[in-house]
Amino acid sequence: MSELGRGFTWRSALALLITSLVFTPISIYMQLVAGVASIPAVAIVMAILFSEITRITGNPLSKQELMIIYQMSALATGATTCYLYQVQKSYFMTSPLAWSFKINGVPLPQLIPSWWAPPPTSQAYVLRTFIHPDWLLPLLIVNVQSGLFYYLVELSLAMMVSYLYVEVEKLPFPLAAIDASIVTTLAEREPTSMRLFTLSIFPGLVWGAILYLIPSLTGVILVPLPWLDLTPWTAKWVPGALLGLATDLSPYVSGLFVPFHVAAYILAASLAVWVIGNHLALTTFRNLFPEWAQEYFQGMSLSQAYSRSLLRVWVVPQIAFAYASVAAVLIFTGRTIVKAFSSLGRAGSTSSTAQYFSLKTTTIMYMVGTLGSVALFHLLVPSFPLWIAFLLSVVVSFFNAIISTRSIGETGYSVSIPNEWYTVVYLSGYRGVEAWIFQPVIGGLPSLEGGAPYWAYMVKVAYLTQTRPSDVFKALVFNIVLYNLFSFVWTEFFWRIAPIPSSAYPYAVASWPAALVSSVVWITGEVGVKPWLFAYSFAGMTALLLGGELAARFLRVPFSSMGVLIGATSIPPFAIPVLIGALMNRYVIPRLIGRERWEKYKTVVVAGIVTGQGIATGIGIALMLISKATWIKPW
Repeated sequence: MSELGRGFTWRSALALLITSLVFTPISIYMQLVAGVASIPAVAIVMAILFSEITRITGNPLSKQELMIIYQMSALATGATTCYLYQVQKSYFMTSPLAWSFKINGVPLPQLIPSWWAPPPTSQAYVLRTFIHPDWLLPLLIVNVQSGLFYYLVELSLAMMVSYLYVEVEKLPFPLAAIDASIVTTLAEREPTSMRLFTLSIFPGLVWGAILYLIPSLTGVILVPLPWLDLTPWTAKWVPGALLGLATDLSPYVSGLFVPFHVAAYILAASLAVWVIGNHLALTTFRNLFPEWAQEYFQGMSLSQAYSRSLLRVWVVPQIAFAYASVAAVLIFTGRTIVKAFSSLGRAGSTSSTAQYFSLKTTTIMYMVGTLGSVALFHLLVPSFPLWIAFLLSVVVSFFNAIISTRSIGETGYSVSIPNEWYTVVYLSGYRGVEAWIFQPVIGGLPSLEGGAPYWAYMVKVAYLTQTRPSDVFKALVFNIVLYNLFSFVWTEFFWRIAPIPSSAYPYAVASWPAALVSSVVWITGEVGVKPWLFAYSFAGMTALLLGGELAARFLRVPFSSMGVLIGATSIPPFAIPVLIGALMNRYVIPRLIGRERWEKYKTVVVAGIVTGQGIATGIGIALMLISKATWIKPW
């Protein structure tokens, strides 16, 4: 192992502080106006900006410092909207739409406890502020549960799975090479790499301009985002099927790094679920899924068909698919997992284990986070079965992290487990309200804050750039404090300027009512989850994965359990480009320029393309902010 350098220094910390100060309000505003939950372009822009500034001063950033700035800037822009959920609570408590839903004749807002949100008559909603006594208890609870306990769980899991999958199993994390190449090229400025990187920026810049910049300047959409929707056109032949093609370059270029057989399984599983499965659920098996059959109509868009079929057909099977993958992983790699944690228990004995807390410390962090969250949940929701909360938080969180990190490590893509808690509450037969709006910490899944799987991905990038993994965790803690603080300040600011939702924040006007209905149908029991579907889905996927793994081991048949799982949870508009990228990498580009040359400079070329699109996206977002800027008078 080459010598690792420090990445978290006073210079990188200052850069993260400036990034949070500048981009937190932009991220929050973009979420309210356009629904953009994160702005990946920020990471590229800030990396280039600070790289050039420090180079001009004669003291350029090290590769390790640049890695911390790049990775943490990307994380911060996605996590800064965390306090918007608290504003959504105010919408839930005061919206006529929420009041129209009743349980036993009582409107839902009247059933909500004051520890979750101020009562509907609170002056806090009139004043539009968190700085009010009625918000004290709700904010205290959310900061303990979703703040302290959540981050204890995720940080401890991140250390565990980082050691397991980066140090011991040494999974490839295929997309980490792109991030590492961007950082290395900007830091080292090797002439050939820099020339290819610069030239590769232009195709990304051109396509980014078509997607983001020209629409911002002219209002004319040349290419639809996020996909070219083919679903309305194919409905007459294959009703219910989700078909389309992503228009952003990201899934295409990421496919260049995904092994061909993995990409093939991703597409095959995606088509099996979202084309064949959706069609059969609507036609042959319509009696088993009557809600999906009733809600479907000819001409339904891809996004509409996806949201309805996910809720009515696939929400339970997708959870079962993920748990089946956990079973397969434990069967085939359980011994490796045990050995890894035994090694981590002797932390400090080697250079790699010295980068992490000891197993004892991480276990204490994990148990404090999970058991603390379960205790707080039981205190506030005593009517919900304690054993279910314990099982989901203490046990399932660990396996979530195992399967999610492994999927990113093998394929570059994360597992999505939709409505995990909602489904469990529904199947438990719970009849109250509190368990629907408040839950124990269930960790290990990717989120806007990153979560353990993506933090483990950062550790892989750290090794590729010779950065200490311990500095990644230090920077994470620093970043978490920053974006939580600034999210509170700027969310308060935007809420005081104008009501949310309102005409000042058009995306909130369009999306918040739909989000409210999506949650309320669970609370009122209108979803129609089918318990038998879990057992059949789990058994079928377990048999498929075990059979595939056995065939791979004894018959040398290429197989990827994670490819199947990712495909089953990814819709075709993103699975198709991944296979296109894999085909280009395996058969097309090497024949044009030579395989050896392509493998040598592939990461640099892709890094340039990603950077070019990121720059165009950043400029487009800036222009959109300027065009939508307005003065909202307080009188």
